[in-house]
Amino acid sequence: MTPRGWKRLDDSQEHELYAFESNIYDEAGASRQHDDEGPNPTYGRDKFMSVHDMTPINNPLTHNHSPLALGKPTRKKRVHMLHILTAAISLICLILAITVVANEKVSWALSHNNYQLIALGFLLGIMNLCLGSVTPLLFLHLEARFGPSTLQNYNGILLNQVFSSRLSFVWRLIIGLSLALPLALSVAYKSFTGGESAMMVNASDSIGEATRYGIFAPPGLQHLGQKTGIALFANATLPFAVATSQENDSEPDLPNFPQPYGFNVLLLANESAAVLDIPQPSYISAVQKSLAGGESWNISASVFATVATLNHSAETDQDEYESFFDDFCLAARKSSGAYSKATLMNEWAIVLLNHASPGDQSLQFIGLTPDPGIEQKPDCSEFFPDAQLYDLNRQQCEGTWSITRGGFELVHASCTGTILPLEKQEVIVHNSLFPGVFYMSSLVEFLGVFATSRNGSHWTSPYMATGLAAMLWSRISVLNTPISQNEFKEYEVPDELGRLSTEDAGISYAVEDTAIYIRPTIQKSGALYFIIALQPLLIILILGLTASVFYSAPLGRGFGLISILSGIDRDSLDVLGGAALSGKLTKDVKLSIRSAENEAHEHTVEYAVISR
Repeated sequence: MTPRGWKRLDDSQEHELYAFESNIYDEAGASRQHDDEGPNPTYGRDKFMSVHDMTPINNPLTHNHSPLALGKPTRKKRVHMLHILTAAISLICLILAITVVANEKVSWALSHNNYQLIALGFLLGIMNLCLGSVTPLLFLHLEARFGPSTLQNYNGILLNQVFSSRLSFVWRLIIGLSLALPLALSVAYKSFTGGESAMMVNASDSIGEATRYGIFAPPGLQHLGQKTGIALFANATLPFAVATSQENDSEPDLPNFPQPYGFNVLLLANESAAVLDIPQPSYISAVQKSLAGGESWNISASVFATVATLNHSAETDQDEYESFFDDFCLAARKSSGAYSKATLMNEWAIVLLNHASPGDQSLQFIGLTPDPGIEQKPDCSEFFPDAQLYDLNRQQCEGTWSITRGGFELVHASCTGTILPLEKQEVIVHNSLFPGVFYMSSLVEFLGVFATSRNGSHWTSPYMATGLAAMLWSRISVLNTPISQNEFKEYEVPDELGRLSTEDAGISYAVEDTAIYIRPTIQKSGALYFIIALQPLLIILILGLTASVFYSAPLGRGFGLISILSGIDRDSLDVLGGAALSGKLTKDVKLSIRSAENEAHEHTVEYAVISR
């Protein structure tokens, strides 16, 4: 039976066509004998040709049976293996990207040299490639079902070009947004800076030596000044003074206690302050040298502290307290350096009263009192109404410090109130401190304002407690700690205690601290997780729509130039004349797409271009 539109050849025509086909067959080889749908047409005597000069007719349902046909027939699949692979790759990248951000160990390890940003950008790039491989299929279905179905729109979608010739405005916008999406995501995820990841490390292994704490000066201050302690006093108390200074002549509120300031000052309460022992300078310096920009260590340790607390014995027994003060004051006036006074040159003076040195400095009377004159000291009775008694001792505390490349700060601390054993108190009760000789000018600077502009302030007692604790700590740090931590010397104490080492006296001691290494990372934010998951979610949505809603449409994954040419109505191509090189048309041209069935009951697709 001869198909419609074809005629049987005469003997001469048949001979010519057979020779032509045999040549093609020989070049193609045996691989052309079979395809996925069954064997190719048999090359034999029954040859057909078009009535139009041996050119196949325009019916696409029959021309693919030509012996010259190279097309590979197939059935439309609901889900392609390549699409499953694309979705799987995008989901794997999603899991890896979330791991890069959310997992503490992974984010901490990758934060070095911005590897975390690089890894996340790489994974987003892969997800973008996966998304770009499936979006054209959705766009083609949308154009076929809801759009004008113009050849120019299909061409622009396939080329993914915003400025494709005669592309509709809607598709310019959609394609433009699809191209801008990966750029927007690449900018958006970089904005989530400011996060951090932490890992616990072994401090001793990191710095190569045992960790020691004690009454040390911070790095860079060990050799400062004349070893009086005044420079250390200023450095320790300055952050406290700045944070609690007046603003617009108004007093700041008291903080929540305990409140740390600087590298070792801790305000325990309204009437109590502590100055904590710190890590040895070589420890801090070694950590700082190992840190990159933005990195830090948080070290926590149980340490000793010098604590000053307001004594309330006067409220218990006023007479006994007054008698004790009189005896104490008279003994101090007879001793060198135990009764110290500094004028403020404004009719006020600061008086510091303690035991003679060497001697017990665990009790300190201090106060702002009317100045009897530059060269005169107030009598004990004149000073008594203004005198405040503070107890000073060594206590057990807990501290957490932050070490950065350029700084060292106490970030959290607390004290138990437990007073340390006698041998740990020796640096205060048996020492040659002479605080009044060296610190009166510092106390004038630190406390003088409370005699004038801040007179009556609720910060007076916190300042006095802080000043006294810092005074003894800074003085001990220059007297009893060596310049080099490797040159420890024994500390002389009364005979009943023998000779104490710096370890026994609590001046320098080994501590097993906890070190947390913190690195800057991307924030662990819900918005960031949405940005990471957006492209995989779009891929799953697109594949779901094409496998369900648009499955009946005669468009497959292979839609493109080859599929259109394979099923095109040849007679309709005349309207495209002149566009062979430019690829541009003067009018919109509709691309008609319909499914059909040929005489062999094979499903195929017909295309035709129609001038609108």
